[in-house]
Amino acid sequence: MSPLPTEFSADEGLSRSEVRAKKRRRMLRRRRTTTIIIICILVFGIGGFFGVKAAGGVFDDLFGPKGDYEGQGTNEVSIDIAPGSSARTVANQLVEEGVIMNSEPFLDEVERREATIQAGTWTMREKMSSKAAVEALINPIAPPRITVAEGKQVEEIKAIMIESGMNADEVDKAIDDKTPKDYGLEIDAPSLEGYLYPATYDLDKTKTAEDVVQEMVDKTESELDELGIEDKDANRILTIASLVEKESPGDEEVRKKVARVFLNRISDHSKTGGLLQSDATVAYIHGARSDLTTTKKERQSDSPYNTYKKKGLPPGPINAPSSGAVEAALNPSKGDWQFFVATNPDTGETKFANTYDEHQKNVEIYRKWLKDHNGNGDKE
Repeated sequence: MSPLPTEFSADEGLSRSEVRAKKRRRMLRRRRTTTIIIICILVFGIGGFFGVKAAGGVFDDLFGPKGDYEGQGTNEVSIDIAPGSSARTVANQLVEEGVIMNSEPFLDEVERREATIQAGTWTMREKMSSKAAVEALINPIAPPRITVAEGKQVEEIKAIMIESGMNADEVDKAIDDKTPKDYGLEIDAPSLEGYLYPATYDLDKTKTAEDVVQEMVDKTESELDELGIEDKDANRILTIASLVEKESPGDEEVRKKVARVFLNRISDHSKTGGLLQSDATVAYIHGARSDLTTTKKERQSDSPYNTYKKKGLPPGPINAPSSGAVEAALNPSKGDWQFFVATNPDTGETKFANTYDEHQKNVEIYRKWLKDHNGNGDKE
């Protein structure tokens, strides 16, 4: 009959001194664990809410996950770092906010890069790698931006805002059927067209569509004040500037001549019967082509923006003019020109004329250019 299996002790085979040393190490580990637990209990019991926050870092270090997220993170979050915060305090804060998985890889990265963490409000992201989080504190994440280019129309600006992530209904509500007066700018204008200043604007989670539009209108007001343009003159100046913006290239002298042509056409010495006859305004009604040509049918529109039928300036601007175009409207060249045509849209070459006969010769040059480039030489 086989003997029963013998149960061996874990200490079997060890000398008495080795057994005593093993028991001593086991006892020290128990004491250390007990001490940590007592400290945590005291912190929770005495410190209340602030004790909980402080103990959180201890528990994270002892029992939290030991890995690290990968990549640049997901949703943006705003992190407020208090003055005097240690790197470990910041690390624990980022763990609590869901920015990093745990503190140790972050602290290792801070030490490796010898980084100094500044107090302030920082834009970070959820689930960032420790490397990306430290990088964001050294080289801050730029807030999202939108850029409104010179010459953009309201509908184009709305599209830019929506593409940036703004709610389409909120953008429509902020712009449609609104005028400068709705945003505190006491100017009589039919809409916000021309009053959403072309510039780059920072966006953040706290800004609504109305906030961004307010910034654009405020910027317009600031520029008008800087140029010394009074409210009673602003709509007229911006309207002329928007025509200049659309009808002429960026050359300063050409723009000033174009501004003079428009002013001459609506003056007492007009040779066009007080009509601006601007294709840009007709294109504004129907949708512009790249060469701004219009058809006879389009020029029969009864819209107040049809300057082939309505005398004087249109009701308001047709785009957001650049500062250069506004300068041309304010300081047009001196001359008797009543007609102009860009005979070479590629180069911006523009010819001016005092009489209609001269102008027709220049138009023939333009028609030849059209025919050579896209076969539209029959259009006027």
